[in-house]
Amino acid sequence: MKGLRMTIAKHTITTILDTLGENDFVNIIAYNDYVHYVEPCFKGILVQADLDNREHFKLLVENLHAKGVGRVKNALKEAFRVLYEFNQTGQGSLCNQAIMLITDGALEDYEEVFEEYNWPDRKVRVFTYLIGREVTFAENVKWIACNNKGYYTQISTLADVQENVMEYLHVLSRPMVINHDHDIIWTEAYMDTLFNSQAQSLLLMTTVAMPVFSKKNETRSEGILLGVVGSDVPLRELMKLLGVHGYAFINTNNGYILSHPDLRPLYKEGKKLKPKPNYNSVDLSEVEWEDTEEVVIYLRCLQFIKNKKIEKAHVHKYYTAFAMKLKIELRLFLFPLIILEMFLQLNWSPPVVNSVDWT
Repeated sequence: MKGLRMTIAKHTITTILDTLGENDFVNIIAYNDYVHYVEPCFKGILVQADLDNREHFKLLVENLHAKGVGRVKNALKEAFRVLYEFNQTGQGSLCNQAIMLITDGALEDYEEVFEEYNWPDRKVRVFTYLIGREVTFAENVKWIACNNKGYYTQISTLADVQENVMEYLHVLSRPMVINHDHDIIWTEAYMDTLFNSQAQSLLLMTTVAMPVFSKKNETRSEGILLGVVGSDVPLRELMKLLGVHGYAFINTNNGYILSHPDLRPLYKEGKKLKPKPNYNSVDLSEVEWEDTEEVVIYLRCLQFIKNKKIEKAHVHKYYTAFAMKLKIELRLFLFPLIILEMFLQLNWSPPVVNSVDWT
């Protein structure tokens, strides 16, 4: 596979990656005379399809080059082995399992592979994407998909990629409509612009959504996915449900913060506010203090300084920045805070710290 076919194949892979979310797990295997993982560190495992991993895979895919002859048989065996071992560990979403085979032709149907790894239960769906205009090996590629509860499609141009890739979603959604299983999901946090009567502002948002299926009796057995309906919700609206004597935080099922009083998703660049990198994949441990004796003492000291109303809380910012930057144990800087408390009791005014450079 070279030239335009290779370009189409790479675009197909990146488009498939874009359809995945944090509840999915993925890996990419390249194959020629031998099988190798595009990321050697992920050999033999599946990794969460979060934003970081998806972008990392895209960069690696762009650097792929055609070498030798593609041996589909070995690649299929490796893919089935990884899925089986991952499923046995009880990790991942424990939901649908699928193999996306992207090829410019299959010399045979590899029936013995499927007999060994996937039949008769057919727990793993196999979706095949034939790259290019040639139809010499189309029958074999189509047979592989149809006999493993998958879907076959041929992609001849770059313009065909988006539409053809999406076909697999309709296949995976069929059991949901047949079983009347309409899940409601809340997405991870994201930044979006909210227009109101006064001004345009950048806010942290989430979306609540659910699939829409055809309920016609004549098509219900086909499991037709019509689309998705959803609504965008500013996270500050959820916070209004709380009283003034406490705070709440929301995190996703993957442990990422959706909303938290200490979540700071924006930074200022000139006069504009921009989202921080990975603002929507902040772990709960990064914004919540550990409940230890040292932390309690530290917070009491900070509260004392705050109550003394030091000018614009410069000392508070000074020591907080010191702790967060160096990530040292709190006991190492409790002593200067205690000394500071003694000075405050003597009505001593500390110097104003405008900026601190810890580099």
